[in-house]
Amino acid sequence: AKKKFFGRRMLFWLIVGTMMVPVHILIVPLYIMMVNLRLMDTLWAAILPGLAGSFGIFFMRQFILTIPTALEEAGRMDGCSEFQLFFRIILPLCAPALGVLAIFLFVSNWNSFLWPLLVLNSAEMYTLTVGLATLQDKQTLDYGLLMAGAVVASLPMFIVFITFQRFLVRGARIGAIKG
Repeated sequence: AKKKFFGRRMLFWLIVGTMMVPVHILIVPLYIMMVNLRLMDTLWAAILPGLAGSFGIFFMRQFILTIPTALEEAGRMDGCSEFQLFFRIILPLCAPALGVLAIFLFVSNWNSFLWPLLVLNSAEMYTLTVGLATLQDKQTLDYGLLMAGAVVASLPMFIVFITFQRFLVRGARIGAIKG
């Protein structure tokens, strides 16, 4: 975000452009990739594609651009290398953005249905959303069991939100105060 290099703007617009591609177009190539990597019917096949998204790159870039350049210059004057500058100055300041990104990624991956349905074949590997869908039958429907499963499926989202809530509030406070 802060480094100047040739093709920087083009790379940024390429990443933004990938955000406009519908996820459903990527299903077949991702499926073939998971088959070739021999990750089918593993939780890694359900998790990995959700982590490698352009939204996280875009979100973190926009946040890092708001960090004052004076902090980097002060670090360089104190003798920090580029890695020290990143790990001691930039990364700690990004904690609110990383917390918000963690909430967004967890909730979107936790609620995904189609991708885990495609890559997980055995019933013991199903995610909760796919497992809840298998509880519904055309002839019979146990509402008590279905509602209990829905509550259990929503509990991890509440736990993640409560855990990262302070980062969400801190990030909102940082964006609200200017000058």
